[in-house]
Amino acid sequence: LDKPDQFLLDLSGISFFNDRLMCLTFQSKLADSVSEIENQLNIFKSVIEFLTSNESLKQIFSVILVFGNYLNGGNKQRGQADGFNLDILNKLKDLKSKDNSTNLLAFIVKVCITVFDEKKGTLESLIPIPDPSEVEKSSHIDFEAQKAEIDKIKKDLDITTKKAENIVNKSPEDLKEPFHTKMSEFSVKAEKDIMALTTLLEECNSKFVKCMVYYRWSPKKGQLKDAKPEDFLSMWMPFCNDYKNYWKKEQVAIQKEFIKQERQKHLQRKESLRNVETKKTSAGGLKDKLLRRKSRKSTVAAVPENAAPPAENAAPPTENAAANDSNDKKE
Repeated sequence: LDKPDQFLLDLSGISFFNDRLMCLTFQSKLADSVSEIENQLNIFKSVIEFLTSNESLKQIFSVILVFGNYLNGGNKQRGQADGFNLDILNKLKDLKSKDNSTNLLAFIVKVCITVFDEKKGTLESLIPIPDPSEVEKSSHIDFEAQKAEIDKIKKDLDITTKKAENIVNKSPEDLKEPFHTKMSEFSVKAEKDIMALTTLLEECNSKFVKCMVYYRWSPKKGQLKDAKPEDFLSMWMPFCNDYKNYWKKEQVAIQKEFIKQERQKHLQRKESLRNVETKKTSAGGLKDKLLRRKSRKSTVAAVPENAAPPAENAAPPTENAAANDSNDKKE
């Protein structure tokens, strides 16, 4: 037989081949299914925890409350508020300045960065709101659908585990391994993963309810426990998106200002070096003496080594002697 035919013949000799193939296929798909649900729930959990415990977000709300009370200062009821409803968040940008060049939300972003952000204008600066893309993903979470998906995975795992046990019990001894060991290890790990996934789902649901209670938010219809993430997070998406855009613009403006200041400092230092006055060395001073001594040493070093030293008592040559020397040379 050819190799392909021989391969198919060998496969036909394996007991419960179709059932084995189904078990292995489920094993490969389970990891992806569990990972997808786990990632969605972890994103949702991080968003909810950010909304309930992030200190920077609390500082933003304190600034919003202060500005709201200031703008409503003439109103005894609104001007002395201790809080505000979440639906106010999406109305902040609607309040424009006199020249229509900015709005209240943009001004709040600028104040928060100036007052609270110690690393403003640098790459280390962190945006004080949850990421808008994660908020959007979290708004699509449906706890009931997630629970149904986990229950389906658990049911398929039970069916696969029973099939694996049936294969091992009815297969000859030489065909039990390594299928039996691998499927046993897989079943134990899969049960732990599904249990952890169920716990994570319950934790997310609990944190979501606590978050709504924290903000004293109530749905327009039904009870708080029946509210869906989309009902609550739909208010946050526009605010987070607008805040992020204004925050980016303000950070870029601060970076440009830092660069401008550094250039000015550099020019000032350069200009100060040009205006430095050099003072002449005073005659008879210590520096003057050192310079003279240095010049003498350099002069002595310039004299050739083979040159004969002048006689101690030698008199300087006279004019007649010089003339005689010249006549001798002519002769």
